[in-house]
Amino acid sequence: MQAFNIYRTRDISYFYAKVVFMKKSIFLLLTIIAFASCNNKPTTGKLAPAASDSTTVDKIASRAGYANWDKVKELAFTFNVGNMGSTVLSREWTWNPQTGDVLMIAVPDTVRYNRLKAMNTLQIAADKHFINDSYWLLAAFKFKTDQGTTTTEKSKVLAPISKDTLNMFTVTYGNNGGYTPGDAYDMYYDKNYDIKEWVFRKGNDPKPSLMTTFENIETHSGLRMPTDYRLPDRMSRINFTNIKVTTI
Repeated sequence: MQAFNIYRTRDISYFYAKVVFMKKSIFLLLTIIAFASCNNKPTTGKLAPAASDSTTVDKIASRAGYANWDKVKELAFTFNVGNMGSTVLSREWTWNPQTGDVLMIAVPDTVRYNRLKAMNTLQIAADKHFINDSYWLLAAFKFKTDQGTTTTEKSKVLAPISKDTLNMFTVTYGNNGGYTPGDAYDMYYDKNYDIKEWVFRKGNDPKPSLMTTFENIETHSGLRMPTDYRLPDRMSRINFTNIKVTTI
């Protein structure tokens, strides 16, 4: 299977760690996203996929269509940040995961680059945004491919936002490597292995640093992707539009 070569472990947690202070300020939300991207580092290292679907993490990825990943020739999507019903930031992406070619359109910039080749300053800046944005769209694959983690599970727990009774697995990162070692993610999923909510806890703190829902799952060429993430106040969101998957 084609290697799932998108992220450096824990890059996205910068967004998580800071967005909690946003509350209802969209200005701060945009600042947070910029800060997250600035702290990401591009990577070309390949991560081997898990060998089986025997664990909950594997089943989550399989439910999201990981078996179809090696068929993807091109993935296009628009990453949007919204508040109070208005879109305040958008970035359009076209990505060929087999060649590493990426196109970003984010007014006023249009940037083309290849993730597997040397990049200039402008391209590196674009790739930092790519790491952030693609993570949200393909989150169900990340815990399958990340290394240096431990996983624990609980059955029939109360989800923090919906208050529904769901199952939960917690992924905790080791204390070495990455930008924010020791962070933890609580993933709440239903009987179909669809993630419904998640909680980020910086440094494995018992208190949540950020929580969002997973909503409006769309299927494109066998890939099942949530297209809407909502904070508990329902006023701030990250959502995806213009998704198109081209297969070989």
